[in-house]
Amino acid sequence: MAIDTQLPILGIEQTKKILSQIMGKINKEGSQGIFLWGPPGIGKSALIKQLAEEHNMKLSDVRLPLLDPVDLRGLPMIDKEAGVAKWLPPDFLPKQNSKKAGILLLDEINAAPPSIQASAYQLILDRRIGSYKLPKNWVVIAAGNRVSDRAVAFKLPSALANRFTHLELSPDADEWIRWAIANEIDPLIIAFIKSQPSMLFQFDPQRLPIAFPSPRSWAFASNLSELRKTNLLLYLSALQGTVGNATEEIFRSFIEYENDVPNIEDILSGKPYELPQPNQLDILYIVFANIITSLLKKLTEERVSNFFNYAMQYDNTSAADYSTMLLFELIKQIKYQNQSNLYVVMNVKGYSDWLSKNMEITS
Repeated sequence: MAIDTQLPILGIEQTKKILSQIMGKINKEGSQGIFLWGPPGIGKSALIKQLAEEHNMKLSDVRLPLLDPVDLRGLPMIDKEAGVAKWLPPDFLPKQNSKKAGILLLDEINAAPPSIQASAYQLILDRRIGSYKLPKNWVVIAAGNRVSDRAVAFKLPSALANRFTHLELSPDADEWIRWAIANEIDPLIIAFIKSQPSMLFQFDPQRLPIAFPSPRSWAFASNLSELRKTNLLLYLSALQGTVGNATEEIFRSFIEYENDVPNIEDILSGKPYELPQPNQLDILYIVFANIITSLLKKLTEERVSNFFNYAMQYDNTSAADYSTMLLFELIKQIKYQNQSNLYVVMNVKGYSDWLSKNMEITS
């Protein structure tokens, strides 16, 4: 019998909005949990961690495949006075008297054997297991890979599946770039994904590659950036083992443009620099990632003014869209990181000039 796997496919921001909307409604006995589906490496666990931080909630991350069936219930403790055995709950479950709201993440739930899944039934639906009760202000969210990804995954029994609202998470390059800039990911990687969004995630479940590009593996690759400056060949070998051979070959050609990028601090400090030509798109993307990253680290009116001076030089060229992209991305990134910093940008004359041309974009 065919399995109906038609689920809503959403980006990270869309998913967060849905979760934020319904989390307060799923902390009662008998209510549903939330199941996040998606291929490996796209950031399901990271999304839940970010959601907990944004809502000032605790997070308990439980990897079910690592447990035995008895682990969720805990260990028996003899009560001699009452003449009974009571169960002592495991420390990875939230304290029953917890006053602070939290999220219980049952990660990789469908990678756990059916016996482990069965032990989670009561916890998910009734918010209890044995004598243990999940605190009222805690929410149960599960996450797992799709069976079609050929990752380690068991079919989710219908009795368990029906206890969830199911959402499928899909990587989005623009969302990942905003996250990457905020988390100081290697600007060259950010520029590469901006120029080739399809390279953010490529996974073929038929081939089951060991190394492949994903939001998670690109974040790992960012940790290698210092090696690129000291030993390029060694860097490329490590990169190949992180995002795969085919992706490394494409990225290798992109690296060649790095030396042609003008000094970013010269641009932001108003010193003379050589303007990249409009047809040098790869160089323009590298400037984009570096200049926004550098500007946000030190946001002053003088540096913002010089940023606008640089961007507007492309207004009447074949790269006019690049100018708009630069300015639009700056506004989006400030709103994403710290909206209160917008006043620094708004005090610059270049912003009011650009705003009058792009009012519909920023509304």
